[in-house]
Amino acid sequence: MSSDSIVIIGASAAGISAAREIRSISNAVPVEVYTEETHMPYYRPFLTEYIGDEAVEKKSNFYLNPEKWYEEKKISLNLGEKIVAIDPPAKTIETAGGKKHPYGKLILANGSSPFIPLQEAIGKKNVYSVRTLGDARAVHERAKANVPAIVIGGGLLGLEAAYSLSRNGIPVTVIEVGDRILPRQLDAECSAILQKIISGTGVRLLTGTSVESLTGSDAATGVKLASGEELAAGMIIFSIGVRPNVDLAKGCGLQVNRAVVVNERMETSLPGIYACGDVAEFNGKNIALWMPAMKQGKVAGSNAAGKEAVFADEVYPAILNSFGTMIYSVGDFCHERKEGEYRVHAAGDAGKNSFKKLYFVNDRIVGLILIGDISESQKLTMAIKSGAAYRDLVQ
Repeated sequence: MSSDSIVIIGASAAGISAAREIRSISNAVPVEVYTEETHMPYYRPFLTEYIGDEAVEKKSNFYLNPEKWYEEKKISLNLGEKIVAIDPPAKTIETAGGKKHPYGKLILANGSSPFIPLQEAIGKKNVYSVRTLGDARAVHERAKANVPAIVIGGGLLGLEAAYSLSRNGIPVTVIEVGDRILPRQLDAECSAILQKIISGTGVRLLTGTSVESLTGSDAATGVKLASGEELAAGMIIFSIGVRPNVDLAKGCGLQVNRAVVVNERMETSLPGIYACGDVAEFNGKNIALWMPAMKQGKVAGSNAAGKEAVFADEVYPAILNSFGTMIYSVGDFCHERKEGEYRVHAAGDAGKNSFKKLYFVNDRIVGLILIGDISESQKLTMAIKSGAAYRDLVQ
């Protein structure tokens, strides 16, 4: 590695997007990518599908690029290399093996880790999260025993995991501490519609319920709820969010709030160091989604390579394709607005798998929810971006 290399820590959406963008600008600058995972970079959103069907790995788009792509682009991909320290004055990184490597510019794209609130769960057998390909393989292997599963967390990924397991005949219970599922992606009416759909597939939903502890010693045998009730399970999956991996950033003096603070160029508080994806915080927001991670990676890579680029906030949709239906939501559902400040247009029939709600403020569309038929999703999302009027969308 040379001292003018652009070094990228992390090889998921943001990191590989940054590398790709650097190569589109310059073929001369050395590009080094480090990841502690031992697998070729892959499409992480496939992992919840993988736990129910390992054939997913054979999809043409499971891996982000063929192995030869990295060779052709002269991108040095260092698998199984964990970076444990950054020395900004010396402009070096250090691996877990104690090796130090210089950099010219540095891009942090080292993502996030699952949040496990119960310390007793860490390292216990039969307890999983689904964040890496190794995690997904472990869950898939355990699922072969056809034991009852508990998914803690009723968010998008938790529901996708429950669906993947239930399709293979595994009894699944989803435990959500909130009073309804997907409270950030759906309004109360649409949450109720989705809950009815899910329950109709045989998956048990427990909302307004919290887990106090796990039962079992070396291996978890179930959970104890705050109510005192105990539920038996041979597999427990935590899916209650992620936390940005900020230890490296804190250790080298970068400004960190929830995540690493960046400006519109994805620059951190130290010159020559950028951050993007799950580990970055822009305008006070840390967005742990694939699409913005790719866009932030592109901006970070461009600026690191010397070509000016800026990142702009957008509205990012939530999409669920599980339980025999599709959900698409984006924008503001006016949860905290007072009666009379907005209006809602609802159409279709949820029972026929075709239901939509449009939210308007000052007669301009600000949010939408589609259940079942999502064919209008792109058109309506563009309408939000352009501030389309009620009269133009509602006949």
